[in-house]
Amino acid sequence: MSTHAPAPLLVIDGHTDYVLSLLETGRSFLEESSVGHVDLPRARRGGIGAMLTAIFVRNEHLPQRALLQTLRGVDLLKRTVAASNGQMELVTSYLHLLGCLERDVFGAILHYEGAEAIDPEFALLRLSYELGLRSLGLVWSRPNIFAEGVGPENRNRGLTGLGKQLVRECNRLGILIDVSHLNDAGFWDVLETSERPIVASHSNARALCHVDRNLTDDQIRALAQNGGLMGINFHVGFLVEGATSGADVSLSALVDHIDHIAGLVGVDHVALGSDFDGATMPEQLRDAAHLGNLIEELQRRGYDDQAIAKICRDNWLRVLQAVWRE
Repeated sequence: MSTHAPAPLLVIDGHTDYVLSLLETGRSFLEESSVGHVDLPRARRGGIGAMLTAIFVRNEHLPQRALLQTLRGVDLLKRTVAASNGQMELVTSYLHLLGCLERDVFGAILHYEGAEAIDPEFALLRLSYELGLRSLGLVWSRPNIFAEGVGPENRNRGLTGLGKQLVRECNRLGILIDVSHLNDAGFWDVLETSERPIVASHSNARALCHVDRNLTDDQIRALAQNGGLMGINFHVGFLVEGATSGADVSLSALVDHIDHIAGLVGVDHVALGSDFDGATMPEQLRDAAHLGNLIEELQRRGYDDQAIAKICRDNWLRVLQAVWRE
């Protein structure tokens, strides 16, 4: 496979952690780096036109500094966009996203990976919407006042009463709900509560890799029936059980997950959610510049141009159009 295979379309990546990398290393997203998996030059070479951009708060900042750390991330993202001289924009609507793709402007979509900064009255949720928030993961892999994650503290309890109210308020505002990292009971509660499509932005098939971060076949079917999608996570340990290094996992193993999901519910409900800068990548996808290698593998496995367009971009466009107010 080619080292930098050209990507034939602008991709929407459903989950990236580059803001945390920028905060912790001091590097610039606008300049190419050997650190991490993604920056603007490498995203461009990989054919990526937009990314759901996660703001994540590490455990050591909880609970007292959750809000401060979240706002530091949002501020850094906004300052990066301002410094880009028009190369990047913070996307706040469906038409805005389409416009960025058409104008070849990189679109950053603000996502909170965990709702620890959100207060019980949802004041911070509404203010965050004004700041550009358009996607929310209720939890990371730890519990909060809204739900429980799949981590070691999971007691398999569903959403709290506040959690169900949070889902309804996100529906009202037009904020996408993301169930990646949520425990199984919470997943089913979100499906029962939400009136809009939901996503698992960076999760894979548990039938192929039996880890709690992946979804069961029943969950995948229910997600599709809801009109949502799954963003395939490139993390090696969620593709092949027990894998710890990029050399352990081939692109074929990743496409096996796409095949499985497409076989269950159709190609309309599978997309990409790399987890760049938040996980361990297969060697052939070692950074964003190499995303064309995945597209080549999809072609080799028999996916036609229309199916590849759905997986790489169009399924995200469909769901975001259905959820966002504008």
